[in-house]
Formats: sequence, structure tokens, C-alpha cells
Amino acid sequence: MQEKIDRIILQNKLGLAEKITELHFQKNPDLDKKYGDAGRDRCQEDACYHLEFLAEALAMDHPEIYGNYILWAAGMLEARKISRYDLEVNLIYIERVLQEFFGKREAAALQPYFALARQKLNLKVTDPGSFFRDENPLKKEAEQYLQYLLNADRQAAARLINKLVDQGKSVKDIYLHIFQVTQYEVGLLWQCNHISVAHEHYCTAATQLIMAGLYPKIFSSPKIGKRMVACSIAGELHEMGIRMLADIFEMEGWDTFYLGANMPHVQLLEALNTYRADLLAISVTLPTHVSHAGRLIQKIRCSREFGKLKILVGGYPFKINAGLWKKVGADGFAENADGAVLTAKRLVDG
Repeated sequence: MQEKIDRIILQNKLGLAEKITELHFQKNPDLDKKYGDAGRDRCQEDACYHLEFLAEALAMDHPEIYGNYILWAAGMLEARKISRYDLEVNLIYIERVLQEFFGKREAAALQPYFALARQKLNLKVTDPGSFFRDENPLKKEAEQYLQYLLNADRQAAARLINKLVDQGKSVKDIYLHIFQVTQYEVGLLWQCNHISVAHEHYCTAATQLIMAGLYPKIFSSPKIGKRMVACSIAGELHEMGIRMLADIFEMEGWDTFYLGANMPHVQLLEALNTYRADLLAISVTLPTHVSHAGRLIQKIRCSREFGKLKILVGGYPFKINAGLWKKVGADGFAENADGAVLTAKRLVDG
């Protein structure tokens, strides 16, 4: 039943979002005066997101996906001066519209998801702090690197990295303690409304260019006879994390085949066969793409030619939802690049 409901929600997402928005503004007439048509559009857009995450949680039979999303949304909206109360009320309207749409009997399957969402909303959103921590041996350099990027000074950022390499800092350490950490910090700054999406994209694009300049050093590592294919799942446009992971595996002696973002399932299966991979590393950044990973892994498991292939997943949804990697059928999960290398070695070596 849950699989049927999640499909119906997605198929009717726009119509449902319109009803949710209309109900929200009808019950709160001051909103029209305060926000006008632009507010209605934003409310409908948010309702679409709420429905998408609910459908994904249903598809995976994992209420935590929805609960954690609502908690994240509360913090993100509060950083933009939007009351948590507005989200609480919106959840009431979403539940009411879905109950009218499906009927009380079918809508009963949604109750655990809304109950957990309300429970999460009662939690206090703590200050996320910073990813620049004292135990980071390159903390000072990472902070300086990010400041250069936020000032749109890519050349200065590149000079800093090249200077560190000339001083003998390993490329792996630069990846782990500067690139990885600053990418986390950039995401946090956006979530807290300290930087714009444009800033975030610039920082990512600049880091990708600087990484490319280090490739001659990366691809000179001695090989250990193991092969990895790495990609982001179909529909996923975020690729920075999985690209960094592939580079670090290359530094560890693996032959890596990085396929980029939004990789179609059919072409990925062909690549696995062509490259005779020992390991497939899949990145998922958006929780609404987790079920895509599950369907892909199911296809791979149904093919005898990939019987020995090990599958490692990573990304934000798996970090915040305990055990979710098992639900998609993966062999393992890692929170960071270092952990991924250790887990891959255990999986492949047995």
C-alpha cells in the first residue's frame, strides 16, 4: 500500500500542493497581506518539497527520512526569519488534504510519518557550530582557503594549495583537511543563510578547478590491482563528494573510473561490465533520490555477471538516517572518504 501511496502523491503533487496552499492562506488571511502572490508561490513550492520527501520516506518505508527532513527544514526556515509555527501549521494542512484525497482508511498509513515529523519539530535546533575543528591539522589553512573563495579570489586559493604542496603536504591531506572540510562548511553556511546559492556554486566550481591542477600527482600512485567505478545516482546533479572520493581511492592505488553525476542505470551497468569493477561507489546527496539507488542496486543484484561486485553508498541521507544503507541493499556505507577506503578494503578483500 505504501508503494502505491507514494506514487500517487508524486503523480498528483502539483494539484495537492495547490490545495495545501489554498487551505493555508484561507485559514490565515493575513498571509495574503503580508506576502501576496509571491508568498503563495513560495508556499506552494515548499508544499511540493514536503510531499516529495514524504513520498520518498513512504517508498523506503523509513519515517526517519521525513522526520529528519522536517527538522532540517525548520532550521533552514528559521535562519530565514520564517517561524517554525508556519511549518507546524503547514503539516496540519498537508495531512488534512491527503486525508481528504485518499480517505481516512488509506491515509492511516501516513500517521507514523506525520507523528515523527511533529516529534522532530519539538526538538530544539542546536547551533551546528563549524566543521573547522581544532583537531584538523590544516585548520588554519582551510579557513584561509574558504575565505579566499568567499571573496571570489580563486587565484589566491589556488596559490595557497600549490604552496602547501611545495612545502611537502600530501595531496590526500589537502583533500581531507581542506577540500572536504570547506565543502561541508559551505553547505552549512548556505543552510544558515550566511551565503547565497551563487556563493555555494562558485566555491564548488573553484575547488573542482583547483583539484584538476593536482591530478598529475594523484594519478602517479602505484597500483594495487583493484578497480572501482564511482558515480552519482541518476537524477543527482551533485558530484563534488563522489569526485573527491574517486581521487582519494586513486591515491590509495585503486584504478578508478569516475562517471560523474546523473548516471543512467543502463549505461552504468555497461560501464561496470567494461571496467570489470571490484567495487561500485554510489553517491546520493538528496534524500529524495535514495529510492533510485535502491532500484539500481536491485538491478545489479539480479544480474549474475555482477555476483562478486561490492557496493558502497555514501552521502547526506545515509549519514542522518541510521541503517538506510541496508534498506537500499548496499554492502556498506561510509561517512567520509577515509572511512570509505577502509570499508572498501574490508569488503573487497573479504
